[in-house]
Amino acid sequence: MDDASRKVLSGIESKRAVNNDISIESLKLAIKEAKKHNVIIFQVNTDRGPEFCSGKKNYNKDSKSKFERFLIKKGIQYVPSRVRNPQTNGKLERLWQEYNRHRWKFKSLKEWINWYNNRLHGALNLEWAETPNEAFIRKRRPESILGVFWRFVENG
Repeated sequence: MDDASRKVLSGIESKRAVNNDISIESLKLAIKEAKKHNVIIFQVNTDRGPEFCSGKKNYNKDSKSKFERFLIKKGIQYVPSRVRNPQTNGKLERLWQEYNRHRWKFKSLKEWINWYNNRLHGALNLEWAETPNEAFIRKRRPESILGVFWRFVENG
């Protein structure tokens, strides 16, 4: 989920416990979705679960998890939440509440994500009845907007 706009970029439902491989696959999908909008993911914030962190206090290259090594390879800054501080991931915790409350109404996770991204969101601009998709577009950096424009001009 994009922190500023609350847009869900990707998600994976799995019968297996979430692990480094599933986390990496979900992030790859998010990177691909962001790229459609000419947006680059610069930072990733997660809790300190084993699906993300190695859990070792010695942060040399060998102690990093597969997920952390993937972020380094992609040039993405990793910002793990502070220990015993669930507020850091409060937006994601709230997202999971919405997911649990409404997911059963949809045939697929993709449908649920589409619904979530296109509904009014209370944390966004209520005067405009802004949706996460609209906020994501509005909050893009100027270079992203210009890049989309040139892509449109070239493909005509």
